[in-house]
Amino acid sequence: MEKEVIDKYRKAGRIAGEARELALRKTRPGVKLLDIAEEVKAYIIRKGAQPAFPLNVSVNDIAAHYTPTYNDERVIGKDDLVKLDVGAHVDGYIGDTAATWSARPHDLVKAVERVLKDAIKILKPGTRVGEIGTTIQESADAQGVGLISNLTGHGLDRYVFHGEPSIMNTRNDSGHVLKEGDVIAIEPFTCPTNGFVKESGTTEIYRFLQRRPVRLPEARKILDIAENKYHSLPFAKRWLYKEVSPIKVSLAMRQLEGVMALEPYPVLREVSGKPIAQAEHTIIIQDKPIVTTMIGE
Repeated sequence: MEKEVIDKYRKAGRIAGEARELALRKTRPGVKLLDIAEEVKAYIIRKGAQPAFPLNVSVNDIAAHYTPTYNDERVIGKDDLVKLDVGAHVDGYIGDTAATWSARPHDLVKAVERVLKDAIKILKPGTRVGEIGTTIQESADAQGVGLISNLTGHGLDRYVFHGEPSIMNTRNDSGHVLKEGDVIAIEPFTCPTNGFVKESGTTEIYRFLQRRPVRLPEARKILDIAENKYHSLPFAKRWLYKEVSPIKVSLAMRQLEGVMALEPYPVLREVSGKPIAQAEHTIIIQDKPIVTTMIGE
């Protein structure tokens, strides 16, 4: 991997990590989810990067893909378990990281942070993806917690935020071998006992998928924005409201979804309502791996 590319991954990771820590500091009872999301976005841009996706602020049994609406009034509760999933990119090179906030020490949070550390320890050129899943499973078992079985870590590439390989968070027989220069995100989710998520609720996150003919001029404008401003990276519906009115955005998005021009990311919720904790880092695979999103360690 060229030094220039490594430097861009490092910068994106550092900014994403700083934004994650900012989000953790800002999260407290009574604070609006929308205010946290907007402050994180502004921070990423101010530091010289762009959001790789909208801040996911996923509460309790929601695992992923909740980002606030433009008029969202929801606030943090004193007993909430809040997943903060942050992405920043520099010229398409991505830092992807997550942490979980709780007002008091929480077993699931401590466990998921331990699981992530254990998985990172085994990373090097030649590590099999199946070994990572086994390590995650064994670490979770040792701490007496379950895992969300149908959410995975993933590869990263330029403007590709969920690429190959898919890194399962449970024991598996994947023979895919990591090589020097690969960039991956390790992303375990813990819950009291093994769990499973399904699509549930509204969709506020989308990404460009393909050019398709559409009737509404607002739909054509949004498709241009999705392709040329955000490339293939996800964006929030609320980000469009400075350029298109909310009512017209809703109509246009339905049309774009209908012709499969945009890919939607519905909220993912644990099927039986179990609380979930998440932790994530981005790693460049080398003999001594570079954890780009780790701050102050």
